[in-house]
Amino acid sequence: MNRNDITRLTRKPTRWRVRSLQIALDWLLIALSFSAVVGAGEPGAAGPNPEPSVGPRSAEPRYLVFWWPPRKAAQLASIVGTRGNGRTRLLGFGKPISTFDEEDTVRDQIRAIVQAARQNDLAFMLQFDFHVFWKSRPDLWNWFDPGQPGFNPDNKRNVEWFGWGGPPARHRYLNWGVPERIAPPMCFTSPAIRAEVTRLVSRVIAPTVREELAALERDGKSRLFAGVLVGAEPGFDNYTRTDPETAKMIKADGATPGQLGYRSLLDRGYGPDRPPADLRRALAEVVQETVAFWCRQFVDAGLPAAKLYPHVAAAAPPEMMCAPAWTAFNVYSRPGWTTYPVGPLAVDFQSLYDELARHGNPPWAGVEANAGFPGSMLEWEPYLARHFNHGAVVVGINIGATGSELPVRLRDSAFSAQALAAYRKFLGGGELIDAPIPADHPQLRVQRKMKAVQAAIQAEFKAGRDPSAVGHELEQKLPPLMQSGDLAAAEALLDDALRRLGAAAPATDAYGNPLDAR
Repeated sequence: MNRNDITRLTRKPTRWRVRSLQIALDWLLIALSFSAVVGAGEPGAAGPNPEPSVGPRSAEPRYLVFWWPPRKAAQLASIVGTRGNGRTRLLGFGKPISTFDEEDTVRDQIRAIVQAARQNDLAFMLQFDFHVFWKSRPDLWNWFDPGQPGFNPDNKRNVEWFGWGGPPARHRYLNWGVPERIAPPMCFTSPAIRAEVTRLVSRVIAPTVREELAALERDGKSRLFAGVLVGAEPGFDNYTRTDPETAKMIKADGATPGQLGYRSLLDRGYGPDRPPADLRRALAEVVQETVAFWCRQFVDAGLPAAKLYPHVAAAAPPEMMCAPAWTAFNVYSRPGWTTYPVGPLAVDFQSLYDELARHGNPPWAGVEANAGFPGSMLEWEPYLARHFNHGAVVVGINIGATGSELPVRLRDSAFSAQALAAYRKFLGGGELIDAPIPADHPQLRVQRKMKAVQAAIQAEFKAGRDPSAVGHELEQKLPPLMQSGDLAAAEALLDDALRRLGAAAPATDAYGNPLDAR
């Protein structure tokens, strides 16, 4: 969050201050869900906090996969200490491939991955990104610089727009640990882009994959194939709803802040005279249809739908990506999600289980997972249980990110003694035990009180009173407390804010369960 937001916004007319201060506090809640470090408390049972409903478990092989270099496959097996039983529970690895940028090496990479799996008796998973990294294709995205390769003004139809009349984007801003500028956000519905995806799957990827799978089948090793991860968290960025560091980069570049996706909507028949009734819903439908298109290319090229998984960011707020969990469902694949235990997945996975139930409880995958993601309240065994005990057949452990701090945190968590014990229990045939997070966990208390402060500030504005003094103090003190993980101090600050605003803290029962949740 920009520290000046609340200070600056409280100086504007009241009608602007209400919404702007609310947005600033919204960002503190998002930061808590995605970036806070839990500083106290351990997950465990706490009074009548019911277990989430359990979906059906699959009888087919289940895979614990690490996104890990093929050349270090033997090291992975040594670290984990078991490969599973080779039949129903298998250890494996996978490697992401940026299809556009790595087209010349895709075939060799596929063969190297399968060879490493064979040599080390490990399962493997393939991932193909079709929209994030395409720097090598200015012939598709350079609509704006005649002095650089690939320039063609018609390429503006291949990138996303900020409005019905543009402007088209020149860069995409991405933060997977540290913010960076990459090639423009792709227009998913562009006919030229879709033709390239079809070509890449049908002529470059699928023939080699089919060849390798046929050889595995002949050798009785087909169970080593965990599947194909299709895409890499597709969505439509909203640069008014991005993280603070990325927002600074966008501002420094003088780039357009706003919601992307208008070029795709134009391709689908919407426009200034025919806008969608619900913009986010319309964009989400484009994401779902695009995921289905990608997966269909693999099915049409001869790969089984039961081994295909999309990559939808289930924990991301819809206002940030316009890709809710239901966009992972289509007839050409099974559902697959990023399942970090934050945001809507912080307390439990019930939102995913409900979505799965609405679609007949198909087998599914948590394709990008790590219980050590910042903001997590879960230990590793219950985290794995929330996948494998509820119908997941693949869990993909991620330790990759940009920068230096986040990759270390993810790696240290993924290979901690607690994590290794959970892996060995699962791969050894043990029953994973889930445990609900107590409603009185410090992080949940802070979330509830932050929401109460939001409501109280809005009430002050509506009553014609000015809560600027409280806003200034929160703006100065709360972000650093959240960043450092000092939840006790953050809670005390919020308690003081509620007292000064004349508002009561959220009521809870003797077990810490919020009374308004009953």
